[in-house]
Amino acid sequence: MSTPLPPDAAAHLADSYPRNHNYRIRSGKLKPSWKLWTRWRQFRKHYTPGGTSLLDLSSCKGFFLFDATLRIGMQRVRGIDVHGPDIAASRAAMEHLGVADKVQIDQLHLHQVAAEVLVGSTAPFDTALLINTYQYLFFGSRREEHHYESHAEIFEYLAALTSKGGRLIFSNRVEVALCPKHIQERAREMGIASRYDEVQIRSAIDPFFRIEPRGKLGKIPLWILHRR
Repeated sequence: MSTPLPPDAAAHLADSYPRNHNYRIRSGKLKPSWKLWTRWRQFRKHYTPGGTSLLDLSSCKGFFLFDATLRIGMQRVRGIDVHGPDIAASRAAMEHLGVADKVQIDQLHLHQVAAEVLVGSTAPFDTALLINTYQYLFFGSRREEHHYESHAEIFEYLAALTSKGGRLIFSNRVEVALCPKHIQERAREMGIASRYDEVQIRSAIDPFFRIEPRGKLGKIPLWILHRR
């Protein structure tokens, strides 16, 4: 028998920022909002064929984790995030759906989970998701001040987490002008806005991944990064 989903967790999953991650759970099934559904239908078709593991590098409310387990039957699924309320609601949903034996959700930074792979305590993943998160890794945010010093450092960690022949699904703003206003302000205050553009990001990607452009979601590019 499943664990009841607490009302506060259900409310958080269904209606909280960011709105494009909102969903409900009905009779053990995921019911994404329209905004989430339109994103999900674009990403799901690019998962590594035959892959059995997935890592969501900004798992938010956990939808992509639970979809990978319930719909695809992946046996090893992990999500990391830095926002405590999202982690708490995701864990409550995990228990309610009865997938705690296959899904792991942690409040960690990118370099911390990469360190687990590098020391051999965790295996890399067939498919990794990095969705609308890259600008926060580079500049930090109002929720989390921590950020990385270079694009090369970020992609070295991302490569460590993606298995050889696996895929990183990358859909992120790659120009400062497309970033949220508060991120543009942080970039100017930090004096590093000039270090963030598509040319420099692509250059950092190239040693680790082959880029396969797959159009855009609105103004945001969707790239499938194939691990070299």
